[in-house]
Amino acid sequence: MLERVRRADATLGFTLGGSTVEDFFRRNLLDNPRVTDAQLLAISQVALEQLATPPELRARVLEKVPEARQLPSHRFTVALMAAVTGLDAQALSEATPDLGLTGSPQVPWLLWAPRTEREQRCTSLHDFTDYLRAAGVQGINAAVWGVESRELSALIVWIESGPWADPSAQRPGC
Repeated sequence: MLERVRRADATLGFTLGGSTVEDFFRRNLLDNPRVTDAQLLAISQVALEQLATPPELRARVLEKVPEARQLPSHRFTVALMAAVTGLDAQALSEATPDLGLTGSPQVPWLLWAPRTEREQRCTSLHDFTDYLRAAGVQGINAAVWGVESRELSALIVWIESGPWADPSAQRPGC
């Protein structure tokens, strides 16, 4: 897994707010005492079908944010997710254009491209953990955000990544 993460950095060719894919992976998963070996094993067994956004929502995403797949936050999140799951990054990007976007394709007025680097990093981390939670990796949102709920963890992201957030109090991933 770690070797794939390192290769992802070489392929990606940029950092997100100064973080490499490896930094992100180490800080938020490997060095996180609440992330278990069982969760890491479960992550490595996630299939593309478990992560894929339904086709009708993919269309809605691309209608709202046509350049979604070119956004740094999408490319970074896809690189991270592909590296830790072993999935093909291109196939993952095609199946999940909403990875790395703030909000939800189920609520189109609540979906946008993250504006600041901090919002990009927080969104990337939340999408990573929440998609894995939805794919059946138990406790991954709780390990990173302190709550397993999709809605509450998203609220934490919004609070921690907004312009009102105190940069000195930020979560390691954000």
